[in-house]
Formats: sequence, structure tokens, C-alpha cells
Amino acid sequence: MSSRILHEDLAFVEERLREHSDPHDTIGLMWQQRRDALLQELELLKGRHDAHAEVALLFGGNPVRGSEEIRLDFATRILDNYQQLVAILAAERAGVEVGSRGKLPQSFSSRLFIRDMVRGSVGFLLEEAKASQKPLLPSTLKEVVQETTHVLRDLSGGDKEHFNSRLQQLSPRAINAIKRIAKVLLDAGAETSIVSDEEELTLDDVTTTSLSTRLAEIDVEESREKIAGKLLGVFPERQQYEFAPTDGATFYGAVSDELEERYLRDSDFVRSMLLRPAIATFQVVRTLRAGKIERQELVLETIESTLGSEAPDPPNDRYVD
Repeated sequence: MSSRILHEDLAFVEERLREHSDPHDTIGLMWQQRRDALLQELELLKGRHDAHAEVALLFGGNPVRGSEEIRLDFATRILDNYQQLVAILAAERAGVEVGSRGKLPQSFSSRLFIRDMVRGSVGFLLEEAKASQKPLLPSTLKEVVQETTHVLRDLSGGDKEHFNSRLQQLSPRAINAIKRIAKVLLDAGAETSIVSDEEELTLDDVTTTSLSTRLAEIDVEESREKIAGKLLGVFPERQQYEFAPTDGATFYGAVSDELEERYLRDSDFVRSMLLRPAIATFQVVRTLRAGKIERQELVLETIESTLGSEAPDPPNDRYVD
């Protein structure tokens, strides 16, 4: 836990202690024990560097009442959207091709848990489950949580070069997740501070509005396209395919859940499709900025062998539905 969060919690506890100053007050005794535990944790923090992920989301504005209450509908949405962004970035960091829709691979769906409610400021402490043995290096999820903060800082800050550079690196799904975070904050009239043991980022009304305005220029378009070629392989552990079109260079991408399931259970289907002339149907996801393509993804949905078919090939071996 970061020093700031501990100090805010300590300030909250000391305020409660002033309200229960009687040394024989049972409630006061409980707050005193909490104060002693916080002081001990602050002392331990001086020489400790956690290798597991831990981050606090603190909130202010309309959804917050006093120093202890927060609207449930807002808290549920913002926590879910933050977790989704972390999961998307974790999957992509591991080399998984993440489609614009559908379920994320199970191992990346969620590995942050609510450990505690932050006192002093209203918010939640999210934490990765600790390993049985203390790791020497930071966990992948800890690095992804830090990357998430960097992504939000680059996109919401005033530096256009950082914004453009970061935008080029993000998938349409990550962009949409960030759009949802900004929308939830703006719709609720809320602000948030994302605090870890190493850094802090505050998204207030100004920065959130800037983030939302900039991302409003980004459009994600979807269509379906049929391409003639050969399926060279499917890699279920990464939900990826490798496809060689008749008229172009081999490319990779994500596989739909339905096709992956059939590929895993139907060996006859695999034998009939691999390395054979076929027509594949792709969901094409394009990220556009001011009408120009920034990024393109092709998700393999279905594939049909053309062996034995008398139907002519599509014009130029490529056409769009």
C-alpha cells in the first residue's frame, strides 16, 4: 500500500480516536488498535518493495458523500471498466490478439481483487493475490497496472506527441475501454486518483474532459470481409491464426470463440481446412482518426474449403460483404 493511502487512513483513524477519547471505550480501543497497525505498516513500508500489484482508486465529486459513502452504481461501473482495461493490456502484453468484442482469455479476465475500502478518502484498494513464495521481481500484473496509469496519463495530458504515440500502440478494444472510463466519470460528475506505491494520476474534470474530447475523434468501424487463401494454423493458447491470402503476404490475428471451439473439438474440420484452398470470413476492425486508418485488425470468424467447388473465385480473390 502506498504511503499516501496509509497516511490518509491514519488521519481518518485519529479523527475517530478524538471522538472516542475515553480509554475505557471499547470502540476507542478498536480505533487505537487500528492506529497501531497503521503505524507499524508505515514503518515496514520504509524498507519494503512489493512485487505484486496493488493500486488504490480514490474518488471525489457528485457520487461521493462525506468521507465514507459512494454511490453503488457508479462504483460498480468504474471498477469494472478499470479492471477491463487492465485485463486487455495484460492480454496484449502477453502476445494475445484481443478482438474488439467477445470474452477475454480466462487467465486475463480479472486478477485484481478488492482488498479494502480506503478511509480518509473514499475509494477502494485493489490487490493481486499474493504468491505463496515472495517473488524477487515485480509481477507481470504489477507492471500492467503501472502501464495502465502511463496510458491514461499520456492520453489525458497536454502533450500531443505523447497522445499520438500512445494512440498508435492501443488496440480498438483498449481505446473503447478508456472511452468508457471517461464517460462514467463525466456522466457522474466524478474525479478519480489512481495511486500506487510508485506514482499517482488524478483525472479531474479538466483532464477527463480533455481525454473524452480527444478520443471522440477516434472511430472504430467494423465490417466483414471474405479473403481467398490458406489457413496455415490456429494457436488456441493465444487465440491466434496464421493465414496466407492468395494475393498477399501472410498475416496473423485473433480467432472467434466459435471457430476456436470447433477447431479444438472437430479433428475432421481441422484436416479439411489446414493448408487447403479456402474462403475465410473476417471481422475487420479499423481504428480511424479524422477518417484515416490508424490500425486494423482481422478476426477470423469462419472458413470454408473451396476444394471440389465449381463456383468461381471472387474477383481479385478478395471481396467485402
